[in-house]
Amino acid sequence: MPAAPPNPYRKGFPMRLAPSDTEILRRELTEAQDLLTAGQETTDPLDALVQLTSSLDVLTATQHELVNLLLDSGATWSQVADALSTSSAGARRRFPRRTSRSTEGDPGDPPD
Repeated sequence: MPAAPPNPYRKGFPMRLAPSDTEILRRELTEAQDLLTAGQETTDPLDALVQLTSSLDVLTATQHELVNLLLDSGATWSQVADALSTSSAGARRRFPRRTSRSTEGDPGDPPD
């Protein structure tokens, strides 16, 4: 009997995003980094706070979308929670699901 294929969502096994999702992720992370750089370069503390807050907003939205992409791709809440260093229940509360991007209908809530 052949061995079962490796679980692509197991710790230490890299997950691959679609090229379009990877490009969006890179763009959003670059935007956050640019905002942080602007905050570092200003001498006005209020402007630094604005730049930091804007960067955090971008990172928070990107983090939420990445959680959804992982779940849409078959990752479990437990796997996502491990990556976030929290519990499955904590991850579910912090990152409520949006409607799936799947065109074949909503696959339902991923398992724990």
